[in-house]
Amino acid sequence: MTEVTLNGRVVKVVFADEAKPYVVFEMATDAGPVTVTAQFAGIAPGQEVRLTGDFREHPRFGRRFRAATVLALAPERLDGLLAWLGSGRVPGVGPKLGTRIVEFFGADTRDVLESGGKRLAECPGIGRSKAAAIAGAWNQEREARETFVLLCDLGLTPSQAARASRTYGEGAPARVKADPYDLARVVPGIGFRTADAIAGRMGIEPGSPLRLRAAARYVLESAADAGHLFLPADVLVAEAARVTDRPEEGVREAVAILVAGGEAVQEEGPDGLVVYPAYLWRAEVQAARRIRLLAEQALPALDIEQPEATPSPAGVSCGNPPPTPACSGGRVEDPRVGDVVLAPSQLRALRTVAGASVAVLTGGPGTGKTTIVSALLHAGARAGRKVVLAAPTGRAAMRMKEATGHDAKTLHRLLEFNPRDGRFLRNESLPIDADWVVVDECSMLDAVLMDCLLRAIAPGTRLTLVGDADQLPPVGPGDPFRALAASGVVPVARLGEVFRQGTGSAIVLAAHRILAGDEPESAPPNRDDPGDFHVTIREDPEDIARMVETLVADRIPARFGLDPRRDVQVLAPMRKGDCGTDALNRRLRARLNPSAADRPGLASGDRVIQNRNNYDRDVFNGDIGSVVAVGADGAVTVRFDDREVTFDADEANDLSLAHAITIHKSQGSEFPAVVVVLSTQHWVMLRRNLLYTAVTRGRRLVVVCGSRRAIRAALDNARIEPRNTRMADRLRGLDPQPGAPVPSGRRQPP
Repeated sequence: MTEVTLNGRVVKVVFADEAKPYVVFEMATDAGPVTVTAQFAGIAPGQEVRLTGDFREHPRFGRRFRAATVLALAPERLDGLLAWLGSGRVPGVGPKLGTRIVEFFGADTRDVLESGGKRLAECPGIGRSKAAAIAGAWNQEREARETFVLLCDLGLTPSQAARASRTYGEGAPARVKADPYDLARVVPGIGFRTADAIAGRMGIEPGSPLRLRAAARYVLESAADAGHLFLPADVLVAEAARVTDRPEEGVREAVAILVAGGEAVQEEGPDGLVVYPAYLWRAEVQAARRIRLLAEQALPALDIEQPEATPSPAGVSCGNPPPTPACSGGRVEDPRVGDVVLAPSQLRALRTVAGASVAVLTGGPGTGKTTIVSALLHAGARAGRKVVLAAPTGRAAMRMKEATGHDAKTLHRLLEFNPRDGRFLRNESLPIDADWVVVDECSMLDAVLMDCLLRAIAPGTRLTLVGDADQLPPVGPGDPFRALAASGVVPVARLGEVFRQGTGSAIVLAAHRILAGDEPESAPPNRDDPGDFHVTIREDPEDIARMVETLVADRIPARFGLDPRRDVQVLAPMRKGDCGTDALNRRLRARLNPSAADRPGLASGDRVIQNRNNYDRDVFNGDIGSVVAVGADGAVTVRFDDREVTFDADEANDLSLAHAITIHKSQGSEFPAVVVVLSTQHWVMLRRNLLYTAVTRGRRLVVVCGSRRAIRAALDNARIEPRNTRMADRLRGLDPQPGAPVPSGRRQPP
């Protein structure tokens, strides 16, 4: 049956059984009187209610409305009306005019709006035509408007109310009132603290089990945001107790309920009792077992073509020159695979990945990973195998396609993501149609995406995971690529010999110096060749920011002929500070898009980045584009590479300026020119792999601009923050068993 939403006032209670509870009452609605049955207690005449349910025919009492949910509304506040009037839903009415209307009419505002707008013209600044427009908008889409108003009355902002409405539908107010913490679980952009504030306004007690369970979930998800798959049980309890300011005993009971209900998994292991969010535990366990299953397959080795060695030609395909004395100690005899010339170390790597059902190919810039993938494609074609290429991001897939001449897809497209139910269509039941799957930039794969990929690999299909293990770990939880490379369970082809140095790439040389902990050096000055790597030292943060502006807006365009708005990307370790991305974006926007400098929100010409996956628009976290239009209703049209996408006003909240972005956001991307900003203001973030990742994002030019002390600090800090994961143990077959209660005791949170 079709679910219906009704709003109205209780006129008469026909029958009530408080013990069951069960109630029958008559309600006045805009469409006339309705008899309602509901499992609800406390209904009284005169009360305003909102119901969801359906109409049923009773053999004795006739047509009745059977309510599945009942929201008893408190006397209306003005917050929701004010939010609706100022939300931009009425052309020409913004927050200032909305405030004026509410202040002028006060408690009568709703009656004035319901009257058709005649009295609205009494408010200063509102003529008859505008009054009619406001009243018309008020009476359109009544259910959606009432939902919005009620959500704002509960304490949500207009943007949050719009998201909640889109997620829950017209039953949103009832869902929020039943469990405000559910907002933090399912509505994008609403976290625990916002939900907790709403719950407090609704009268939920500080020690409520509902609140303590929500706090435990919040702590686990915060750990996942930091890259961890689990937390030690006593750390989880202590941190949730701190967040709620409640005793640990109550939190421990709340965690036990989460475990009993299947939302969390506790597991004993060599490092003690830990607690996972259930979905992350499943992802890690399933991925490890799937890799072991695939690795145990005995697939016939592919015949790698190797004609008699011939002297290396002056140039080879794939943009990969032969080794030179500078990088390999002398001229060598190089075998070919098809049109691809391979050095002996590359041929060994190709044999490794071609001879295994699951293999890892890893190496830094210039070591020939793309060359091996190109040779792999040729070997697969010779053997009649269907080879599929993929990468985590659109930019990485596009780069893979350009380098190999072979089609490459994003993982979301390869796995056929279905936005309607949030699942991939490709899985064990419908695996990827391929004989060999090759995935690049695998250091970006978190535990969940790795699990989804592996579930779609059918037995008998080869899987080659390609990546640079020295780059930053994935943004999401877990670090499966490095765990797999270190596990000893599958063959690993490690490339260390640098081949791209022969082209004169100082970027590649700088990247390898950084890995060794040595300071990178600017390319030697040459009047004919400006060089592709430079270091510019400025010590004061404000001086660094000014120099970045000069480099992007003036020097790089003049010397290299690059477009500062399209080709040059500024990368910084963090958002805050004089040299953070927030301040740099304001500075660069004023230079590169001056007409928008003082405007709030986005404007045409702004460079922007998507900050959350939007499956409906086929736009993903980290995609970068340029704003081409901003509508009066707040809709924003952005050009991403070869297509334009229009976001409604609410979706546009997921876009932010991208003249400067964080280094973490740049993972998987490559840009014509990169300006890397390092300041002592970024001290807590300065690490060797952070600088290495930033430098390897540049294709034609990299400029490191910053403090010598900050550069040295990054080079000296080779420590990689450990992530709470048991992936390596599971890959080796050391699979702990879930169980055991949550203990008492306290450990400091990470």
